Amino acid sequence: MISTSKTKIIATLGPSSKDKNIIEKMIRNGARGFRINFSHGDQAQWSDFVNTVRMLEQSMETPLALIGDLQGPNIRLGNLPQQSVFIKKGMIYEVALSQTSDDVNKIPVPAKEFFDKLVIGDTIQVGDNMLSLKVIEKKENVVYTEALSSGEIKSRMSIRIKDKDIDVPYMTSKDKQDLLFAVKNNFSHIMISFVRTEKDVLCVKNTLKEVTEDPPRILAKIETRSAVKHLEEIVRASDGVVVARGDLGKVFPLEYLPELQSRIVSVARRRGKPVYIATQLLTSMVDSPIPTRSEVVDVYVSVKESVDGVMLTNETSIGKYPAETVEWAKRIIDNAERNHEVNVYPEVEDLSWRFGRGIIEMSTLLESPIIIYSLTGKAMRISSAYRPRYPLFIGSPNWSVLRDCAILYGCIPIHIDSYDYEEGLEKLKARLKEMEMLKEGTLTISSYKFTHLDKQKITIEKI
Repeated sequence: MISTSKTKIIATLGPSSKDKNIIEKMIRNGARGFRINFSHGDQAQWSDFVNTVRMLEQSMETPLALIGDLQGPNIRLGNLPQQSVFIKKGMIYEVALSQTSDDVNKIPVPAKEFFDKLVIGDTIQVGDNMLSLKVIEKKENVVYTEALSSGEIKSRMSIRIKDKDIDVPYMTSKDKQDLLFAVKNNFSHIMISFVRTEKDVLCVKNTLKEVTEDPPRILAKIETRSAVKHLEEIVRASDGVVVARGDLGKVFPLEYLPELQSRIVSVARRRGKPVYIATQLLTSMVDSPIPTRSEVVDVYVSVKESVDGVMLTNETSIGKYPAETVEWAKRIIDNAERNHEVNVYPEVEDLSWRFGRGIIEMSTLLESPIIIYSLTGKAMRISSAYRPRYPLFIGSPNWSVLRDCAILYGCIPIHIDSYDYEEGLEKLKARLKEMEMLKEGTLTISSYKFTHLDKQKITIEKI
């Protein structure tokens, strides 16, 4: 199934989208990547998602990216004495180093590093910053706090110290187990959370090298103060980045988010790395069948920044209208892409990149689609980075290449069963004619690079 939208849609799977029919509708409506958040659920639930996506991938002949989102070194509350505890403004609450609590006035946090960093006067934020506690007294591994606001807290909610990063080991035992699950189940991408420097990216990459020769692509989520500070090095070390606006909005004033988003996108684009926008794009559709006007503008602006894709989170995982949300995202994307002008290009001087830009510029001048046959995916990544105006058809026998391609800007992946470049290219053209994606008389640009030779072939021809 072909989608001609250049900007891709990633949908998060969850309770609202566990049904096969819902996932199929999301694919038909334009979703080309599915995220599984490893912070929620268990391997049995995730396996059901994987099996459903892979089954639909084959039956619908549509390569689909599967993205595992690692929890990362995120400090969370321990287990509370009841399902939820109401915190009342002005009341005093004890926050202690513990895994559990049997008292509603005692909040457990099972992380010593958290208490080592706390000082009197700090503000503790719980969840989405809706609840704040001010530290008024400190003892060993326990602090006493005054609630600055009222609200409910639940077990395992995230907790942080305002304006502070906490230095904890990056790869947790849970993350390592989840990473092995992703490798075993052939996930195409891994999103890594709460990245601080390039060392965190390399830590995950080195772990993957120990367990697989064909590792998933690493997408670093930019959501900490340290990540923004070390943005250039993180972009350089990763295979792509995600503008994770949810947690960015917890560590920076909200009014800074538009500027931060533009900066992160610009750095990724200049480096030729894929970049995705996430969190609260169409959040009102958790409960409403149509988005707000401001949400429509938000998605539109993201597309105009030439991002590779937008990622829906709560809208499709716990919302009432997961398929409709994807449909609306595609409607906005398709409208935004009309007469879209790209104004930021990769600043990479490598010969392969200059060659890739030449193909894209040739396509623009000739108003021609590009047909690439690839075994490794390098050519498609470079071509996509230059934001082609016309369709970029990618043929490959390698499913990992096609699944990566599924969420790259402008790419249309098609599985072709051939490891010979000439034969593969001809089969790809025949398939495109069969699908009526190429019409007789269409001027096309075809290309492939010999994997082990410094040689590239380009053919310009009319179909």
